[in-house]
Parts: sequence; structure tokens; C-alpha cells
Amino acid sequence: MVTKDQAMVANFFHLGDCTKRVGKRGAIYLTITQWRRSGRTKTWKTRPKDFRVPVKYACSASSYVDLEHAHDWHLPEDCPVGGDVRFQMYKRHYPFKGE
Repeated sequence: MVTKDQAMVANFFHLGDCTKRVGKRGAIYLTITQWRRSGRTKTWKTRPKDFRVPVKYACSASSYVDLEHAHDWHLPEDCPVGGDVRFQMYKRHYPFKGE
């Protein structure tokens, strides 16, 4: 879940459930929908708890992170897969005869 304080400073958001699956031969498959901020956070003086962040996915899809749907979103730092996908490198370990 994204809070208002997190939404004010975050640039990337994940939508839905992120999963990590290991294939038959050790390949790691990630299922992550990462959206990026496309504007500034809108807040209201009359409704201090409410917020709305415009976000964009790829080149065509756009949406908002708001208080009503905040439970569907999470930050890359809070991702159950383990952080920001852009900076992760997964290495497979191949055992050698000496090990």
C-alpha cells in the first residue's frame, strides 16, 4: 500500500502482485508491472488525506495512484520480489568439478 508521504516523493510504482518464478533450468522469471510518475502529486486543502499521482506504463497506458486505490500499488522498495528491477542482476551458479 502506498501512503501519501510515499507518493509525494516516489518516482516508480508497482501495480498488483509481483512474482518471481524459477524455471526448469534455473532461469528466473519476474512478473512485475512497473509504472513511472508522469506529473506532480495533486493534493487538496479541503481534503488533507487525499492525493493523486499521475502514472504511465510504457507508451500508451496511463492511470492514477490515489487514496481509493492505494491498496493495489506498492513501491519498488517494498516489493516482495526484492526491490527495483532495473538495478538487479541475477546470476546462476554452475557447479564445477572442484566444488
